[in-house]
Amino acid sequence: MAYLLLAVFIFASDFFVKTQIEARKASDFPVDLEHGLRLERHHNRGFLLNRMEEKPGLVRLLSVLIAVPLAVWCLFSMFRKGSPVKKTAAAFLLGGAASNTCDRLSRGYVVDYLRLSGARIKKIRNIIFNIADFFLFLGAAILAVRGLFSK
Repeated sequence: MAYLLLAVFIFASDFFVKTQIEARKASDFPVDLEHGLRLERHHNRGFLLNRMEEKPGLVRLLSVLIAVPLAVWCLFSMFRKGSPVKKTAAAFLLGGAASNTCDRLSRGYVVDYLRLSGARIKKIRNIIFNIADFFLFLGAAILAVRGLFSK
């Protein structure tokens, strides 16, 4: 149950921030924060880095086709006996995927708002992401590293 609450917390946190970002005027952005972070408002109508943005219907369909089985796997993983690391990764994936999929279905785009403007690598500086993206990446990375070291 704690892992499901973690997924709900990730979803709710991202939803709250996205709502606050959307409520502000475009002229309020960008905002430079501490530690090389910049707050922006970007509407991502495609997948990672706006891929397939010219096909919004297909993006929505693929989002659902990916999110539903992922959600089933995550829920199944969270409620089975086993590794807390796998359950935490599943919660990260579920919270992130649910938030971005909800955005795509309700808004037609995903609200991205954080940029690592202080990054030394230009390609990283060009990426704008949100809390959901961060947890999707972190959950996938945890599972990948776990897979490397499990039997």
